[in-house]
Amino acid sequence: MSPSIMRMITAEIRADGGGVIAPYWLGVLERGRGKRKSNKDHGLVNIIYAWMNKRNMFKSHTDKCKWNEAKGMTWYINKYGNQQFRNHVFIDIYTTAREKTIADIQAEYSLAIHKITKDIL
Repeated sequence: MSPSIMRMITAEIRADGGGVIAPYWLGVLERGRGKRKSNKDHGLVNIIYAWMNKRNMFKSHTDKCKWNEAKGMTWYINKYGNQQFRNHVFIDIYTTAREKTIADIQAEYSLAIHKITKDIL
């Protein structure tokens, strides 16, 4: 996971418990972006344009044609999903660590609960 995304994940401790706060879109890093489910514009074309511009991926030289290329790629991603999603590529970023942590917490607390119930009975 990149350091910029790692900075977005924080731990929160409250009086009634605690948790990990992470961006809602974190699952996209593991599974890819799927097909678009609504017709609401989320500005993906601007993100795609900036991404293509940063990597010098444009075949065109005029600004209008560059935007058309970005719109074409955005349309394709919205219709079919990105390549990672289409190829069913799973990149384990946090799932295994999360499941292991949950199992560790459950094991620790189940022993404590068992001890408390045993003492009560």
